[in-house]
Amino acid sequence: MTSVAAHAQSRKPAVRRRGRHKAPSQTEKVTRLAARAAPVIAVAGALAAFPQVRSLASTAHPAAAARPAAADVITATAAQRALSIDATAARNETTWAQEAKTAGARSAAVAAAHRAARALARAEALRRQDAPPAAAAPVAAPPVAAPPAAPPAVGRHRAPVCAAAGGMLPENVGAIVDFLVSHGYTDNAAAGIAGNIYQESGGNPESGGSGAGGLIGWTPLPAGYITGNSSADLQTQLAGILTFNDALSAGLPALNAAATPAAAADIYVTDFEHASLPAAGTREASANAVAAACGI
Repeated sequence: MTSVAAHAQSRKPAVRRRGRHKAPSQTEKVTRLAARAAPVIAVAGALAAFPQVRSLASTAHPAAAARPAAADVITATAAQRALSIDATAARNETTWAQEAKTAGARSAAVAAAHRAARALARAEALRRQDAPPAAAAPVAAPPVAAPPAAPPAVGRHRAPVCAAAGGMLPENVGAIVDFLVSHGYTDNAAAGIAGNIYQESGGNPESGGSGAGGLIGWTPLPAGYITGNSSADLQTQLAGILTFNDALSAGLPALNAAATPAAAADIYVTDFEHASLPAAGTREASANAVAAACGI
């Protein structure tokens, strides 16, 4: 017992390390192994990067030079990647240079256009400053009214030119012929109507009786045609002749187309007067006399 106890006392107790002297964990062990392997990997990388070092290593170790090293494969692959990267970079640089050149040309063109526009604006401003003030527009004079135009002449005269009287001429021959011509009748038609007036009334507007009378012997005589005022009745009855003829307008074209005063006298007595005593010879002779006296 004594020896056992002595042996137990002589045995040192186990030391339990604490703090920074404790046993390393599994993670620390792996980390330390990796740290010891790092120099080896670094050396392999250096050999792959520097052919001279790899050559020296092969010379120093002939057995190693006899077989292809993994570093050689790594180096070839890296070189191919480097060449590919360099080619891509070269293409990118060419593209960027072209784009920069195009952008520079466009910018130069835009700048030139802006300079030209500013130059034109300055020139226009100077021109406006140097230009004399615009003269005021002249005030137009009011238009002068033209004299009234004379009524168009129908036939060959516009005013009575009948110089003779008596014989086979009706009274008021000048007024009768002028009135008819001014209202669209031809000279021959006016002379033919005047020849019929000579046969019916002698040219006296106050002639007639028993409900008949006037220049062309109206039957019945319209009211107000004979009032005792010869001048007024003459104008009233001349206007009445126009109305009477218009009622028989179908015969007007032939009357105005008559070739002679005598022919017009025959057309008027036949198509307008419908006289019970035509006395065509008297009417024709008076129409010729009227034409001679009035220059027809």
